[in-house]
Amino acid sequence: MRNHQLLIVDDEPDLRWVLRGLFEEEGFTVREASDGDEALLAIDRQLPDVVLSDMRMPRLPGLELLRALRKRVPDLPVVLLSAVEDLATAVDAIKEGAFDYQAKPFDATRLKLSVQRAAEQHALRRELHELRRVHHQATLDFGPSRKAQELRRTLELVSPQASVAILIRGESGTGKEVVARALHALSPFASGPFVAVDCGALPEHLLESQLFGHEKGAFTGADRARSGLFTMADGGTLLLDEIGNLPLLLQAKLLRALQERTVVPVGGSAPVPFRARLVCATNSDLSSEIAAGRFRVDLYHRIAEFDVRLPPLRERPDDIVHFARLFLAEANVELGRSVAGFTPAGEQALRANSWPGNLRELRNTVRRSVLTCTTAELDGSDLASTTTSPAILAHEANAETADLQPLAERLRHATDTMEANILRATLAACGGNKAAAARSLRIDYTTLHRKCKRHGILA
Repeated sequence: MRNHQLLIVDDEPDLRWVLRGLFEEEGFTVREASDGDEALLAIDRQLPDVVLSDMRMPRLPGLELLRALRKRVPDLPVVLLSAVEDLATAVDAIKEGAFDYQAKPFDATRLKLSVQRAAEQHALRRELHELRRVHHQATLDFGPSRKAQELRRTLELVSPQASVAILIRGESGTGKEVVARALHALSPFASGPFVAVDCGALPEHLLESQLFGHEKGAFTGADRARSGLFTMADGGTLLLDEIGNLPLLLQAKLLRALQERTVVPVGGSAPVPFRARLVCATNSDLSSEIAAGRFRVDLYHRIAEFDVRLPPLRERPDDIVHFARLFLAEANVELGRSVAGFTPAGEQALRANSWPGNLRELRNTVRRSVLTCTTAELDGSDLASTTTSPAILAHEANAETADLQPLAERLRHATDTMEANILRATLAACGGNKAAAARSLRIDYTTLHRKCKRHGILA
């Protein structure tokens, strides 16, 4: 693995010399700049992994350099040093996007830890970008299991057939939108837009306007004409998610739109043509909905010319660790952590869970475990609290029925306990650095300080 590259920016040559020695001993490759303008030129020549800059410099001071770097290289971490230990300035620096802010005279151990963590986070971000690049090239990587490979071959077969309407069926969290995006990426419409709407997320009158658009004055608040999602998806793909939630009246209008390949905006009379591929998705049993009279059978046959079923995660256990590793790499970058992977016991715990929430639950579990763990790898114990089965949770809930506390009070207590545990674990992982902890938790420094005070946490 290559050495991390550090750019030191300070107008005092003696301090640059001290900092160079400090970090070269840690294995960094160090370059120097005497002010912000010189630093920008150095970064244009070669991008470092971390910038360590003084706040007060001639021409371009540290905060201005930070702002310039955020525009040019948003992912580049910047650690700022200042001769003045001022809380307001520190807060401003963190808000502007600084990785950390430390006062002079600096604590060498704390400074080395901060710069090392910044370099590791930058390396992880590059790794995640590479993973996403490779994943984009292999759009249909749904895991190594036999069922995942069958799904991949099915999608490769149907994706080029742009005139075929596809219905994606699967439990919540199985990745229906991911599959829809893969269909779009491999279709003749790949260069066009991908537009998605949840048919159960909006009231009926708003959903009709969202889908078909409306004319000015069509209803109260319609102060201007608006294009609908069918029109916006022209030349691309339109995903109607949770199509089973579509009201019957809109089902009829959707059927007409698909038959005539035109839509009529709310309050309008002239049909507007569209040229978009339709993909629908549902986690409900549409056969039962048809039998109950809640879904039109003619619409079903129109949208389900090709039926794609996504198997739940419990039917494809060989894919669990594969996706857990991807989610771990993602969480490391987004949460500023550096968890190396899973122990054998950790992988066994992952495989042992039935994952009723499927990939969404797995991703959330990995993210929570990455945030709270204090070891290099995630063990079974790190995952135990987040992989408890619904049956066990129900048993524990029943065992507590003798507790006379109201539900709201018990929920508040549980939330406070979890928040305190997360704060302690994050502060420990950040070496007690509240600025770094606040950044890792995506909250501001003042909020973190207030929460720590409320929970009696000293750092």
